[in-house]
Amino acid sequence: MKLTVNLLLLSALLFTTLSCEDFFGSKKDATTDEIFEVGKRDPKEGDDVVGYAALLPFWTDITHGFQAPNDIMVGYDELLYVTDDLGLHVLDQAGREFQLIEFRGANAVAMDRNLNVYVSVRDTFTVRNNAGVTEVYNLPVVYKLRNANGAGELVYVDTLVFPFDDSSLSTYSAQVRRLDKNRADNYEKVKITGIAVMADNSLYVTRSGPSNLIGQIAAPDNIVLEFNRMAIGGQLTEKMRNVRQIRTINPTNPNTLISGLNLTSISSFIGPPQRERMSDSRGFLMTQGDTTQNIPYRVLWILATETVDGLVFTPNPLLLAQDTSKSNSFLYDNFKFKQPTDVTFTTDGTNYILVTDAGTDSLYLFQSNGNEGVNPPVGSSEVKTINVSFGGFGAGPKQFKNPSGVTYFRRTVFVADKGNNRIARYRLTTDFE
Repeated sequence: MKLTVNLLLLSALLFTTLSCEDFFGSKKDATTDEIFEVGKRDPKEGDDVVGYAALLPFWTDITHGFQAPNDIMVGYDELLYVTDDLGLHVLDQAGREFQLIEFRGANAVAMDRNLNVYVSVRDTFTVRNNAGVTEVYNLPVVYKLRNANGAGELVYVDTLVFPFDDSSLSTYSAQVRRLDKNRADNYEKVKITGIAVMADNSLYVTRSGPSNLIGQIAAPDNIVLEFNRMAIGGQLTEKMRNVRQIRTINPTNPNTLISGLNLTSISSFIGPPQRERMSDSRGFLMTQGDTTQNIPYRVLWILATETVDGLVFTPNPLLLAQDTSKSNSFLYDNFKFKQPTDVTFTTDGTNYILVTDAGTDSLYLFQSNGNEGVNPPVGSSEVKTINVSFGGFGAGPKQFKNPSGVTYFRRTVFVADKGNNRIARYRLTTDFE
């Protein structure tokens, strides 16, 4: 695999002489202050309007060389990571790119609390099939990387290759059987679509694909897989192993609150900045993007409860309690979304749920109770939440073309606007000082 590292801002000398604050960006930095504390708001946004204001300029293919950016996240090192057709871009808080790691088919990225980066890509592998014939296959892969932020030499800590790292396919024969190019469900049609990290650094991975029989030894393609660090000789290593397939997620029935048809993303309830104590919830948010099915609820909150029988995953029933005296629209409105592509949970106490939808070319905001919108500001005559969701097809500051990724940090929302080749940035008007 070809790896290209472009260090534009950093050098070996800098790493040895600068503080962490200097490396990751300081609040004293003028450019960072401009973006994160004041921002260049779209002059069309009035001060008396509660909603999202665009922070200009956006980061584009012209300024940053993006090619169809499809996912974005802020890491625990407080840097931004963007996947696109070129690979994995690493940027500082002011949008200055100092590293590009080239991958083919990069489409999802996450970071654990030890600063390991997980990136979903596609790569080629030579495999001997059950007939004894060696063939080349294009397979979904998750790479675990150390020093993706440029803090040292890039290290490939682990490589998860599917179907080989699905523990429900326990034999080599069962694994390579899915590689038969004559099969309609050939594994080259399977995708890894999302990655989320828990507080204990375990990993959730969403997968989608054509093989979705229930009640089989092999897990359906449309599923969430859990990975933990592998212990060897009683000692934890950095290698990851598949410990669970969450089979309560229904891969074929669109009419349940725990269905999973063409899973497109997943979000946990933790995120930067790094803190000593974080939520130990094993639950998650996930999105379903199957456009061939009428799916009433495409963004789902899945609870994880410890029982005498082990961890049980169930729907969140509280989101069905829609109080119309407090909001006009809700996360669990029937057919609210057309093709949700990403979801994230804001972990700074606001507890917002942010969703991008390629079918409506929109960004949505909900509260953790499922109400759409933000609470009215102090002194307002409004009694219901104020809807701040926006979008529509186009290239304007509050329009999108296939928005595919969303993240949040320091009151700023970042959207990977794939069709416009840009990272768009927004902040609520009520969050400006």
